[in-house]
Amino acid sequence: MKFIFNLLSKGICGQNFFELDINRIPPKIYYTSKKEMKRMETLFNRLSLEVYHSLISNNPDSIIFLDTHGNVLDCNKTCTTMFGYTLNELKKLNFQNMLISNSKVTAKRLFIKTLQGESFTYQVSVTHKNGHILHLQVKNVPVNDNQKLVGVMIVAKDVTDLVKTRISLYETSERLRSIYESSVDAMDVIDLSGNVLLVNSAFEDLYGWKLKEISGKPMPTIPKERMNAMLKMREKLKKGIPIKELEVICMRKDGEPFMASITISPLYDEHGNVNAFSGISRDISRSKQQEIDLRESKDRYKSLLNASPEPIYVQCKGVIRYINESGIRVLGYSEPKSLLGRNILEFVHSDSKKIARDHIQHTINETIIPKEKVEKKMIRADGSSFIIEGTATGIEYEGEASVQMIFRDISERKMVEEALVRSEEKYRLIAENMTDLVAIIDENSIVKYASPSFITVLGFPVESIEGKSAEDIVISEDLPTAIEQFNQALRSTEPSETEFRFKHKTKGWVWVESKVSIFIDEENGKPHLLIVSRDIEERKALQEKLEFLAFHDELTELPNRRLFQEKMQQTLSEAKRHNRKFALLYMDIDNFKWINDEFGHSIGDELLIMFARKVGATLRESDILARQGGDEFTILLTEINKREDVLNCVERIITCLQQEVQVGEFIHNINSSIGIAFYPEDGVIMDDLIKHADQALYKAKESGRNKYCTY
Repeated sequence: MKFIFNLLSKGICGQNFFELDINRIPPKIYYTSKKEMKRMETLFNRLSLEVYHSLISNNPDSIIFLDTHGNVLDCNKTCTTMFGYTLNELKKLNFQNMLISNSKVTAKRLFIKTLQGESFTYQVSVTHKNGHILHLQVKNVPVNDNQKLVGVMIVAKDVTDLVKTRISLYETSERLRSIYESSVDAMDVIDLSGNVLLVNSAFEDLYGWKLKEISGKPMPTIPKERMNAMLKMREKLKKGIPIKELEVICMRKDGEPFMASITISPLYDEHGNVNAFSGISRDISRSKQQEIDLRESKDRYKSLLNASPEPIYVQCKGVIRYINESGIRVLGYSEPKSLLGRNILEFVHSDSKKIARDHIQHTINETIIPKEKVEKKMIRADGSSFIIEGTATGIEYEGEASVQMIFRDISERKMVEEALVRSEEKYRLIAENMTDLVAIIDENSIVKYASPSFITVLGFPVESIEGKSAEDIVISEDLPTAIEQFNQALRSTEPSETEFRFKHKTKGWVWVESKVSIFIDEENGKPHLLIVSRDIEERKALQEKLEFLAFHDELTELPNRRLFQEKMQQTLSEAKRHNRKFALLYMDIDNFKWINDEFGHSIGDELLIMFARKVGATLRESDILARQGGDEFTILLTEINKREDVLNCVERIITCLQQEVQVGEFIHNINSSIGIAFYPEDGVIMDDLIKHADQALYKAKESGRNKYCTY
């Protein structure tokens, strides 16, 4: 420190540090005599060197003296602690070499200016001896000796923690801003009076207002009729009580109401007082409509099953979730609550319990449940047993993988089969009183016996069938199936089942389910086939209806969301395999909710049917049009060559919809907004393409409706 104190004793910055200007001392410290004042000045000058030595040595800030070239001449103890170097190590360094690159230009420029006699305060970053970065607030002071500039004194304060805190706060602020702006949910901040302070881009997209239009004004999304309720909610918010996932009607800029889910939270100032409200909202119109559609679809499904004469139940993991009226009666009960929620195994006879348990476990383990025939022994409410034969089909019931069983009591048929084995005469007595078709054919397919039920079921007298080939009463298209079944039965000792069509005298044909068993004729020792067939026209129609509803929209008969997604996955796989392109269109009917509300749902349904027909007429056979739910439709345009082909198709769709249509007594103009996503430019997986096409649809709506936009 010797160098420093030599300079201090001589003077710094052109003046002696130990000189006092008496004329500048405040009046309150004047002494009664100048002699006494002079004595005090002498005392102060004698003590000041020690005072300055203490001030510099113990200063919490680093003090460094540099020559005019920037080399370190001297420093205080704080400096060596701050930088990690000893004084001798620092003297070998140029101060510029300690700076990190982005600080060097500024520091050099201000060092040169300081050599011209000016002082400067600025910030720099330097490298500690161990390699970590220090952030400093620095003051450059020129040092003079007898009016001659001899160097620069640097006073440096360590502000690393402050800078890191600022950087952290900035990064946190930027992350929050990024989250706020990139959120897919609409977000807003309003003051305690309900005036808009801030909204994000998702809010602008959802509601249609830009921030500059509504800033400082009352929130315009709240319908007038809901304002009083909102004011009451704000009073709760002021008390710190948040509002979570409230489902309410909100208004868009174009006046269209829609269902939204809103969460509002209070915001607090530094004193813990509520000073604003933050809102998050999302459009749930589509999900609410899908809930309605799903509920209606379930009601139609249950109505269809309840009307079926065939017993039907639905089980999930063995638990009965649904059973129709026929099923309740067959099991000997009077109401569904006696069966719902119970395990189906409770109604299975011990003889069949293992097979039934294995089947249930199989359906639990498998993601795709194939259709299969099932035969098992069941127990009625009164304890009596009976044998059922059914078709198990994998379905989705109330969001869970389940099994739908359509079954019937075949105890009577089993009695016939057993009676035939015991006695042909007993068999005839039973068979001739059955409604099922019973026939015996020989190894050459000649009908040796036909039960009287052939005339009631098929309209043909027994005499016209017996002695003829069994192939003559089977529809030609189903002959290969029937012949293969007959041959298989002749080769095997096990009975087999199949479905085919018998000719009908007036209706053309009738679907039957036949069970074929082999037996040896006691008279000639030759094999014969016993064929017991049942009319399954109603069941077949029901199965076809249920299978159709599983993959199609009941109203428009278009593919539903489930079938569309399967087709889209196939299209994606083929496009990747063959390097093809395709496009996804997402469209809806503009102002459809208003039409529904104004004219009724029946008019809305008719409009949806006409819309589907008109749009379908503009497409190629290879294109796929589907209804997603409500008024939303999707189209897959497969194997496209260029974007213009898709845009031309969209133009055709919009043009065809311009023509007025009459629904009931009313004339309507159908307008549609369309969003377009291209594979592979806008996504290579199904979820991304659907999401991007949906976003493009909303862009089209924002631009004025009855238009299309690409992603």
